[in-house]
Amino acid sequence: MEGETRGHFVFGWKIIAYLFLAGIGGGASAVGAAFQLIQPDAEMVSRAGVILGAPLVLIGCLLLLFDLGRPSVAFRAFSRPNKAWISRGTFILTTFMVIGAIQFGLWIWPFQRLTDYPSFHIFINVLYGVFGVFTVIYTGFLFDTTRSIPFWSTPILPLLFLVSGISTGVFALILMLLIAGYANHQAIGILSRFDAFLILFEGMVLFFYLHGMHEVTAGRASVRRVVRGDLSAAFWIGVVLLGLVIPFVFELFWGSEAFQIALASLCGLVGGVYVRYVVVSGAVKAPLNAEGVLIYLTPRPE
Repeated sequence: MEGETRGHFVFGWKIIAYLFLAGIGGGASAVGAAFQLIQPDAEMVSRAGVILGAPLVLIGCLLLLFDLGRPSVAFRAFSRPNKAWISRGTFILTTFMVIGAIQFGLWIWPFQRLTDYPSFHIFINVLYGVFGVFTVIYTGFLFDTTRSIPFWSTPILPLLFLVSGISTGVFALILMLLIAGYANHQAIGILSRFDAFLILFEGMVLFFYLHGMHEVTAGRASVRRVVRGDLSAAFWIGVVLLGLVIPFVFELFWGSEAFQIALASLCGLVGGVYVRYVVVSGAVKAPLNAEGVLIYLTPRPE
């Protein structure tokens, strides 16, 4: 255990908060864009997606800048989009926030000009939703490139971030609609039923994620920490109970009741925080498997 402890690799709360806020913002924008296409009479859902999307992602990006320690060099993140996921992510986030600002300024406040151009409005809202999805999943691909940490180096992680992000986005949309006075609108029921399906899918993805990591020798330390180690309370209570079980039961049986669905949404958002906390904090660096023998992977310089 002592060797495992030395191998722990933990980001601070700012990174976890960014992942959470970007998940909500990107997920809410994607669901809002989908509603404009399949349920155009529920305009309040699309508006809520715009209001939640870019502002939450912007707050998350500010946290990233503060976490850098040297925000003045942040512009370098744009330098290698063809090679580095951090550069691609920077372009994705920037594009998403620019589209969100256009949506907000020309549809929410202070102007209403987009309503005069319905085709363009639909196009830009769909584009907003697409980049919302990219915003949610790109961090999974970024983590996947960290080969020294097996717990992150898996293609399942982007899928987990995507499903969890859309689910937390739905929770945030439901709460916003309830606060705005749409408790009896059919959109609440549609969102809660959709989210019940998402929770089931998220549980399956989480199971296969942990099971797959347990099959990898270097990833077992992380799984042990999550399932029965120092992160077990956060996982079983925060992720499983608050994030999956309680929201699923409430949405399944009381999906049209305002109080129950609000409680389910609050629990789901707390669970979303714990998903990211467990994934980030559960990382353990893989040990060198050389038993003291130096192995040169590249030719030694003369």
